Amino acid sequence: MSVTIHKNDSDKAICEAIHKVLNRKHKDKIKLDRYFGKVSFDIDGLTYQKEVRNEWK
Repeated sequence: MSVTIHKNDSDKAICEAIHKVLNRKHKDKIKLDRYFGKVSFDIDGLTYQKEVRNEWK
C-alpha cells in the first residue's frame, strides 16, 4: 500500500493518511514458518563448494 502526500496537504490530512496505513488490517498474511528450517544435503558443504568452483575453470 502506498500513500501520496502532497506539499499542500494539511497536517490533519497527513496524520489521517499515516493512521490509515498503520491501522490497516492485513487480510492476506503469509505464514513464513514453513520457509524456515534446515536443509539437508547428501554432500558435504565444502566438497560441494569445491566442485562448483572447479566448474568455472
